[in-house]
Amino acid sequence: MSQSPWWYGILLFPIVVLMTLISDFASKSFFLTTRSPDTTAGISIIWFLLQTLSLGIGLLVAVVVLVCLLADLWALNTDSARLLSLLWGVSGVVHLGGILFTELFLISVPVLSYYAYQRRTGDELPRLPTLA
Repeated sequence: MSQSPWWYGILLFPIVVLMTLISDFASKSFFLTTRSPDTTAGISIIWFLLQTLSLGIGLLVAVVVLVCLLADLWALNTDSARLLSLLWGVSGVVHLGGILFTELFLISVPVLSYYAYQRRTGDELPRLPTLA
């Protein structure tokens, strides 16, 4: 197996979750402030900018995580592990989808955590856990 430094980029995946939570909070705050007659337009603009900025950062980091995951899988790929590589790659796509559907983080965060843990302990393609 080759040493692949790409897995270090996968460690950025918690930033996506954090940015998504900030974006959701800022979006809800924006809508609350626009409906309230007591708030100034400046507060609403600040909430809107925070929501837009955090969503953009989250999307950018999610794409970086996905690219790093695919590059790491490509570097570690062998003929016997092609299906396994496909399954790990799907977890990166699910993580990217978590930006719009936060429930998907319930799947992608544990899977990417396990992948990063297994990559830290060795340089081979992590095996999926079996039930038996």
